[in-house]
Amino acid sequence: MNIRQFSLKHGLSLDTLRFYEKCRILIPDRLSNGYRNYHNTHEKKVKLIIVLKNIGFSLEEIKQLIELGEKPPSETCSIISNQLIDQKINMISQQITLLEYGKNTLHDIKKYIEDNSFVKNQEVIKNMIENLYDLTKSAY
Repeated sequence: MNIRQFSLKHGLSLDTLRFYEKCRILIPDRLSNGYRNYHNTHEKKVKLIIVLKNIGFSLEEIKQLIELGEKPPSETCSIISNQLIDQKINMISQQITLLEYGKNTLHDIKKYIEDNSFVKNQEVIKNMIENLYDLTKSAY
């Protein structure tokens, strides 16, 4: 399928697909006329890219994982892959903690607004925001 069809199917802009090609993350085949041609292996790879981006992997990390996946299995590849995955698991766990605390803070603030105790609870709200700030710093 050509680049336009592929971009529409996967919800990616033409520029994004060209950028992935430039970064050597997703390299389509070329037809004799020079047009890009995507097929099943590209579809599998772009789905992996989309998923990994959505859970917080950078393009550089995605490229590294793809390159590791294309090498013959080895202990070194396993160690590097597992380290990268463990780092991302820790980051996601920190983000979940931050988001849960943020959600609970917003529920509390909403409650204070609804029962007209927002002004009375300014100190409590200030402390919650400080805690959120501290969690934000540790999550990133």
